[in-house]
Amino acid sequence: MEPPKTLYIMNKDLKVNKKKQDPTFIELVWDDKQDLVSLKNEIKFTDFILRESYKSVKRAIENNLPKVELFNIHNLCILIEVKKSNYVSILEKVMELYVLEEDYEECSKIKNLIKQSNEKV
Repeated sequence: MEPPKTLYIMNKDLKVNKKKQDPTFIELVWDDKQDLVSLKNEIKFTDFILRESYKSVKRAIENNLPKVELFNIHNLCILIEVKKSNYVSILEKVMELYVLEEDYEECSKIKNLIKQSNEKV
């Protein structure tokens, strides 16, 4: 017996949506320009950015996407997108974070992703 067509279409749509990933939405709140500039030195913020970038780049490599949207800073109308050629440099920066945390298991996973990314270029 053939499955209902609506079920087939739904499964097909799920596969398409698996490849499409939404960026992380961010809202930045500040009192003056210096607040925004000082964010780059806030460890909590930079760690968040690196970890979210890692998740997005990892999915992009696994799905062989030519580019990925990392962040949507909606209150500034900014969409941050990177091309496949920049995946490795992002992963190398993320690996520095995990080395500092001495999470060598995650570093190994990142090295494998770098290798996988270089093979798909």
